[in-house]
Amino acid sequence: MINQYEVPALIEDAIPELRKPLHQFPAVFHVYETVSCLSNYTRKQLEEHNYSIAGRCLRVAGRLYERGNQVVKGAIEQHFLPALSCLPITDAIYRIKLYSLVPASLYTLFIQQQIGGLPQINKQ
Repeated sequence: MINQYEVPALIEDAIPELRKPLHQFPAVFHVYETVSCLSNYTRKQLEEHNYSIAGRCLRVAGRLYERGNQVVKGAIEQHFLPALSCLPITDAIYRIKLYSLVPASLYTLFIQQQIGGLPQINKQ
């Protein structure tokens, strides 16, 4: 089981581009900031249509969620998924591409976040 102290090293191994940003704060003690750094980077890659890099980020997040302890899972649920769920989906092709990148371990939660983020229709 992956604990919160192992998260920064796992992210750095999979995404070397985040090495410097992760070292700007004592990430080993702040799993939420670490996961926020990953989510911001992932979001940027998706906005710029860098799907191969975004896919790596999403796979790391999926692995952290699958194998993480409750603290790590909580960080993914509370920081990573909400950041991605509010991405504007411009067309069907982008939606298909985005959905195809989301790992199975996060897919249901991702869809729930997107549905939960939609405004409720007041039926009278």
